Amino acid sequence: MSGLYIRKFIDRVAQCDATGAKDFVWNMQDAKNLHGDITKLMLDLRLLQSNPTQQQTPEPATIEVDGGTW
Repeated sequence: MSGLYIRKFIDRVAQCDATGAKDFVWNMQDAKNLHGDITKLMLDLRLLQSNPTQQQTPEPATIEVDGGTW
């Protein structure tokens, strides 16, 4: 999942707000897909929080170049 349904939900809520709608209804398949997106996002966040050393970038390698015998 790519967060498509999170963005779709945000857009739909904004649309309902702009039109002054009092109710918001979503079909069950979209709701399940939103649930999947949120669950994946939470799992990814938990993984990043539990492995903070893996998200650090490694130190850049130092390379020395000289003319040699040229």
